[in-house]
Amino acid sequence: MKLHFTNDWLRRTTAADPDVDIEAGPSIDGDGGHLWLAHADNAPPAESRTRVQLRIGLGVLVRKLRTRDGLSIAELARRADVAEDELRQVEHDPHYTARPRLIHQLSEYFSVSLVTLSQMAGATHDIDRLLYNEVVKYAAHSDDVGTLSSEEREVLDAFVATLNARAKG
Repeated sequence: MKLHFTNDWLRRTTAADPDVDIEAGPSIDGDGGHLWLAHADNAPPAESRTRVQLRIGLGVLVRKLRTRDGLSIAELARRADVAEDELRQVEHDPHYTARPRLIHQLSEYFSVSLVTLSQMAGATHDIDRLLYNEVVKYAAHSDDVGTLSSEEREVLDAFVATLNARAKG
């Protein structure tokens, strides 16, 4: 079965839902480029909700791992050899895309899969839906507290194990 949509319908639909991702197919403007539908101001569509939620999960994960190890942002930055301001952005700004070096350093320091952290940072094109579900579930059930209880530590360790297993499987 072949579905046909008019350019007008496609423009109206994407204008009504700025979180929709459209990245393939011929341009509706006829320029032969990527299918980035321009709104009235000719800006690309809003950042995908999925990537923002993954970055929220990354921020929660980094904050929890840092808290588990009893580190301030400054101390983690020094030990992992990364910039403090980048760590703050990762922990608090879900629209910030961490640079590859930061992701690599955090992966090495915390022994968490580089592939997984890269997906969480939005640095990869493909997103593992099972990983996404695990990240969102973990972030949604994580409280921001000063210290981790033994139960929270167990949950964090289990989550890290899941992230590393997803990368291997």
